[in-house]
Amino acid sequence: MHYLIISSEFPPGPGGIGKHAWSMAKALVHNGVQVDVVTNMDHAEEAAIASFLKSLPQGMKVYRVKRQGVQTYINRLRTIKRLCRDNKYDKIIVTGQFSLWIGGWLKRSGKQVTGFVHGTELYIGGGIKRMLTRNALKSLDEVFAVSNYTAGLMEQIIHKKVKVLPNGLDLSEWNDQGIGKLSWKGDPLLLTVGSVTTRKGQHNVVCSLPALLKEFPNLHYHVVGLPKEADGIRQLAKELLVENYITIHGQAEEQTVKAAYKTADVLMMLSEQAASGDIEGFGIAVLEANINGKPAIGSKGTGIEDAIKDGYNGKLVDAKDPQAIVKAMKELFSADRELLARNCVDWARQHDWDQLAKQLI
Repeated sequence: MHYLIISSEFPPGPGGIGKHAWSMAKALVHNGVQVDVVTNMDHAEEAAIASFLKSLPQGMKVYRVKRQGVQTYINRLRTIKRLCRDNKYDKIIVTGQFSLWIGGWLKRSGKQVTGFVHGTELYIGGGIKRMLTRNALKSLDEVFAVSNYTAGLMEQIIHKKVKVLPNGLDLSEWNDQGIGKLSWKGDPLLLTVGSVTTRKGQHNVVCSLPALLKEFPNLHYHVVGLPKEADGIRQLAKELLVENYITIHGQAEEQTVKAAYKTADVLMMLSEQAASGDIEGFGIAVLEANINGKPAIGSKGTGIEDAIKDGYNGKLVDAKDPQAIVKAMKELFSADRELLARNCVDWARQHDWDQLAKQLI
């Protein structure tokens, strides 16, 4: 079998869509599928990109399109047209908003196309963009959502049954390879991994810090990720007099992120829908924390409801209710920590991409 994946993001740059596409591609290759990938590679140094491309598993090829304004889209379409002419693909998978539009175009050319939707693609952009996304989704052979939450949103928009294939982990990436803990302060140490944006909800954690500090006076909140809105978070922390209890580390290398999960006590994912329409479709960071035995506190009313089994691998709360967040923290720390850690690892292992790829095939 030979698949083509068209993704708007891909490692070594950050982004959940790219991480999803990379994990899916590797799992498909592991299951005997030859995979070609067409993508941009943003927010990464050229040396890192070159090193990444050299490390690709046998059976995978990545065709990278550099960003050059409007020319980027033209170049991507030309690359895809050439690949589809030269190769007979058994399945084409599209993920990311512009990639979904390409999927609609390919479907009109008689191709077999599967779409993956994370959530944000449904609402970002103006009316024309949303219309293009809706029409593309209606035309595809099959559509997968990464969570029941996203599937529900999609079905309201496209009036078409949507399948759910949850987000997952490449478990082989999470073997303990001598990664130790970081010398970060905090007892407990709270962590959010993800771009600093309204969607990721770092501001909601900061707003809860005054209440949390009354119960956990030695607490410290660490933020790892692309610092898009970091200045706003720092200003909010200053206004709430908690600036000494938060550290924004910025974007970090993979090994540092893994060490951060080992170091943390609780992952905080108090996501919310941004005014731009940006939403949290699943919350892969929850599984990444879980595989390290660490529970998560996440938002109700988002795709995180699929990532957290309330009371098993973490707690679901109203992200705007500091007292509910305090209560969740106290419950996690009063629980049997060894049992909680085992539950977290067990939950993460239930989201093994190798098994998810078998379902997709």
